[in-house]
Amino acid sequence: MPVATPAADLVRQLSRAGLRPDERLVGQILDLGDDARAALIALATDIPALHAEVPACLGPLHALRLLGELAEPSIIAPLLNALPVPIIDPEDDIPASMYANEILHIIGRVGAPAVPVLWEIADDEGVIAQARGAAANALAYVATYAPEVRDAVIAEARRRLTDETLPDVAVAGSVALLAEIGDAPSYKAVMAAYRAGKVDQSLMPAAAARQFLLGGGRKDLACVRHPFWERYDEHGPTFKTEKS
Repeated sequence: MPVATPAADLVRQLSRAGLRPDERLVGQILDLGDDARAALIALATDIPALHAEVPACLGPLHALRLLGELAEPSIIAPLLNALPVPIIDPEDDIPASMYANEILHIIGRVGAPAVPVLWEIADDEGVIAQARGAAANALAYVATYAPEVRDAVIAEARRRLTDETLPDVAVAGSVALLAEIGDAPSYKAVMAAYRAGKVDQSLMPAAAARQFLLGGGRKDLACVRHPFWERYDEHGPTFKTEKS
């Protein structure tokens, strides 16, 4: 009779898995369900490991993607608290770049239960501005993954644009959310927020917001629907396993 391997031991093997983890290992981890989540969060939030040598640098990315298959509200705060992800060279720091690009996809896969959690983080003055902004941005992915909450998310973001009691960081988060989701009816209100100086243009230039609003939003929002193996098929990683 096979001996059960503790979740932490199985998850540690992801740091030795290379470009694509073994299907048997992935199946063993997913079979543990909730019992695997804490170990996956621990690896997924080990940001310095993203700059280690191959294959260890891929461990956090594998863990992050597995969290997308075990998504529930408890993963949100730890992932957002791990931000920002330092990217020294976008062309060389492939694991870090991929991780930074996908973290909101994974949070989005929590679906409707993520909505109140994300608004709470977006409003929490004890959270760093980047994480608060990312919480608002993540709502665009939630609304794409769970379209039943889309109208409510947009309505709340529109309300926040005209709420004089909110700090600029909260307004800017709503601006980015509405732009990325492609809410064209919010165009005038969003541009007014820029003119009022409420949006840090280093985070989202007005030209980018305009393009999203009038062009149907971010095209990669649909990637939130990609399940685990499809992420490898569609997004890689594909770099060589030996660094020069």
